[in-house]
Formats: sequence, C-alpha cells, structure tokens
Amino acid sequence: MAIIYPRAMPAGHWFQSAEFKLADLSVANTLQSGAVQTMDLGDPLWSATFRTHVVEAEDRQMWQAWALSLRRGRKFLAFDPEKEFPAAYGSAVLNLTRAIGGAFDGSATLGAVTATTVQLLGLPALYQAKAGDMLSFPWNGVRALHQVVEDAAANSSGIATIAMEPPVRLNPAPAASATVDLVKPACVMLLKPGTFSAPASYDPQPVSFEAVQAIV
Repeated sequence: MAIIYPRAMPAGHWFQSAEFKLADLSVANTLQSGAVQTMDLGDPLWSATFRTHVVEAEDRQMWQAWALSLRRGRKFLAFDPEKEFPAAYGSAVLNLTRAIGGAFDGSATLGAVTATTVQLLGLPALYQAKAGDMLSFPWNGVRALHQVVEDAAANSSGIATIAMEPPVRLNPAPAASATVDLVKPACVMLLKPGTFSAPASYDPQPVSFEAVQAIV
C-alpha cells in the first residue's frame, strides 16, 4: 500500500519524553529614551525533540524504516504526546456531548479569527480550555499548530474565543469553517538531518530524533 504524506508517526504510546518549542525570532532595540522596540524577523516555527522508551530490536527496526521513508524532505505529522488531550478532561473528553447535540469527537469548527484569537464553534456546553492546551487546523496546504495562553470557557451554546500563540497567519487566512483538532493536534514537520538515532544492540535501546515545522 502506498505511503501517504505527510506520514503519521507510528501508532502507540512510545515516548518517554518529547519537547515542543516555539522559535523566538524577535529582536529588541533600546532607544536613547529608554523605550524598547521589538520586531519579529520571521515566522515562529515549532521544533521538537522526541525520545522513546527503551524498545526491542523489532520496534527499533520499525522506527528505522519509518525514518528512511522520510528521506529527501518528505514530511510527517507530529503532535506533543503530553498534550494529546485537553488538560481539563484527558481522554474522557471523547465522552462529552456537543452543545448542539451529538457526540463530541475532539474537534470544533473554526469561526471568527484574529491575529491572536480564534473562535471555536460546536464545543460541548461550558467546555474548559486550559492554558497550555494545543489546537491545530488546516492552513495553506499544511497545518497550523497553536497553544492556548489563557484559560477560556465555552458558553452554553458551545462557543468559545481562545487566545493563543503563535499569531495566526492571516495571509492567506485559514479557510472558513475549517475543522479544528483539540485531540492529538498536529503540525507538519521534517526530520532534522543527522538527528535520528536507533542504535543496534542486544539490549533494549531508545529511539530519538529532532524535527522542525514545515509551513510550505
């Protein structure tokens, strides 16, 4: 069967640790008056470092094949395993019901958008978004990944306005009524060359690698 790109990471609870960081490309300039000016030099992109639990040779072999399939700039979908589910609910979020009726599958619909906020529609009534939660939605052929920076709650109709970082890219603007993932929110990433490690050993060993977000 043909591999579909961007490729998913192998299914399962593999990771001992993972760290997502948002690159800070801003610079500051202090004027003679004491005022400080800041400017962004480029789009802030996510980078990530992954390390699995120690795994047996068969699983290392599977990871090696996965990494080989990503050569020549092929892309994959990455998510932060610590933030797979919203913090207020964990996996029980999938037991909730939408305010408008029907089972909640961990997704919402994108409403109004500004540079720093998104409106989410179709949530459970009084849904709780916690600072640190993540969400993602389609953008320009890839996926935008954002982190909630302030607690927020939906109203009784399942509508919430979420403040988040990095800023929403508005050129082009996200598609109206796009699906927003609140469970396993992912972005499109590339493996950083030379970072993948799955050493051969008679003993169980971890697999590790680094990646950076791709927005084109």
